[in-house]
Formats: sequence, C-alpha cells, structure tokens
Amino acid sequence: MKNGLVFFVIRLTFVCLPFLGRAQDPQLSQFYAAPLLISPAFAGINNVSKVNFNYRNQWPNLSASYQFTSFTADINIESIHSGLGIIASTDKQFSNLQTTNFALQYAYHIDISSEHSLSLGMQGGFSSRGVDVNSLVTGDQISSFLSTGSLGSNMSDPLLSQLRPNVHYADFSTGALFNTKNYWIGASVHHLNAPNKTLINNTEDIIPPKYSLQMGMKIMLENSFYNADQDNPNNERSISPVLQYKQQGIFKQVDLGAYLTLSPLVIGAWYRGIPMEKMELSRESMVGLIGYKQDNFSIGYSYDLTVSKLGVNAGGAHEISLAYVFDFGFSMKKNPRIGKRTLSCPKF
Repeated sequence: MKNGLVFFVIRLTFVCLPFLGRAQDPQLSQFYAAPLLISPAFAGINNVSKVNFNYRNQWPNLSASYQFTSFTADINIESIHSGLGIIASTDKQFSNLQTTNFALQYAYHIDISSEHSLSLGMQGGFSSRGVDVNSLVTGDQISSFLSTGSLGSNMSDPLLSQLRPNVHYADFSTGALFNTKNYWIGASVHHLNAPNKTLINNTEDIIPPKYSLQMGMKIMLENSFYNADQDNPNNERSISPVLQYKQQGIFKQVDLGAYLTLSPLVIGAWYRGIPMEKMELSRESMVGLIGYKQDNFSIGYSYDLTVSKLGVNAGGAHEISLAYVFDFGFSMKKNPRIGKRTLSCPKF
C-alpha cells in the first residue's frame, strides 16, 4: 500500500506540473559566464567575439533533479556597430520532461562618448518541450500494482489521450545595456509573446514575461597595495559588487554579492533570494564561486548551498562554466574602429 501511494504521488506531481511550472525560467548562478542568456544586448559587445559553455546540476540527491546545459556564441561586426549571437540550450526535469531552445540575437551598439556606450538587443527563438510518455506511472498501473503487485502497462490510462508528447513554440526577447569604464546597468524582458507551453490538449499554460534588471560596478584596487599593472588584464586586482533582480509572474528574486579578482584567480560569493519575501521559492541559496581567468580563457566552478525548506539534503547545485574570447570581429568595411574599452562586468 505504501508503494502504491508513492506511485500516486508521482503521477499527481506530473499532472500538476504544467500548472506549478510557471514559477521561473532556468537560471545560472554564474550568470555573467553566459551573458547572452541574460540579455541579447550582450551580443558582440566589447569589439570581441566569444563562446561560452555552461552546465548546472541542481538538487542531485533528489529523483526530481534538474540539469541545464547551454552553448552560446557571438560575433562582433564592428563596421556596422552590431553583434550577432546564437543560443542552444536544453534542460531536463524529473527524468522525463525536457525542453530544448534555439535562438538568434542581434544587438546594435551606440558609442555615446569615449567612456559611455549603449547596446540595444533583440532575440527570436524556437523551443521544443516534450515528455517520455512510456516512463509515466498512471492510475491503471497503480490499480494493477495494488491488486497484483505488478505495474503493467500505462497505455490504457485516459490521461494519455489528453497528453501531447511534444509542443513547439516561438519565443521573443529584448534588452538594453548601458556601460561605462567602471559600472554598468542593464534591463531585459524575455518571453514577450507569452508562449503557451502546455502538454495537455485544450489547455493553456503560458510562460509569463520575465523582467530582469542587472547592475554593478568594478572597483580597481590600488596599484601600490598589490604592486600590479592594472592596464594588463592578467594582473587585474579588483572588487565587483553586483545585483540582479528578476520577476516572472508571482516569482521574484535577487542575486546580491561580489567578485574579488586577484588575477588569475576570481573568488565570488552572493545570496540568491529575497529575505523578507513570504514566498518560499524566493529564499533559495548562498552561492560560492572560484574561477580562473588567464588571457582569453576562463573556467569557473560554483556551488549553491540551499537555505530554503528544501534543505541541504537535496544536494544544492553544482555549476561549471567555460569561456573563450576571440580578439577579432567581422568587418564589412575597411578600417574598422579598434581599441574600444573592456566591458566592466565580471566573467562569471
């Protein structure tokens, strides 16, 4: 009887999943290690081109674990003050629910002055969401288990006639980024068209627009204290406090913390959540990061320590990032501009 109740809970969880899943988009702790996921305004910025790989394994000790993988790349087209980006990502939930995303980005870069710039970006994407029907436990199987001790087949359950194994939808986003030598502020809106992602026929389960605000600053430490050449990025000594706010439907979240760069090492720590928020999902984790950045290559590892009621037994979250920056852009004219400053936001 106990096992039967377990199977019932599993089935009930999946049936309710399309309605409970509105809470939030996939998220990364090392959000600046995948800047194109933050906003299309980051595409081709900085007069360089880059590739980023990110992997996140969340709550690995639970059967309802979550895994996210993304690959992003962008190229600068300096002669027309533009950048192009591409995103490919996939996430897997509950072992049988998977979403794959593909998107293209365009950003236009405006030089306001020698130390101030504005980037405006837009994104169009296509997503596919599907479930492995054969792995579901249905009501008929529970009845069969209670009476015979065997699950049997799930193909006779009426729920399956209402369930679509796959759904496809278009998705659009936009963003803006204002950057100076020492600080930045940006805003983005994802899911402008509020696409319907439901797997149940004749129902609606839209993805609500996600509003995001990013800001921070880089404080260069005194050369006399560290005896370093700050003009050389391999000798950077800096502290970068950062803040990111996100709101999607009823879900709200703040990432607040700082990065300490003592090249080639980067150490970071921040809090994710809203301490006074009554909604439990808004009180999530403490995050620690260690990264290595040398020349054009960077690698980072971070761990999320869960502070919500889910507890440390869930296993927190492990995250790895890899990035490489190419010191070139594609030019459609002769004599493109060179020597632009470096974007002040962190690399992890």
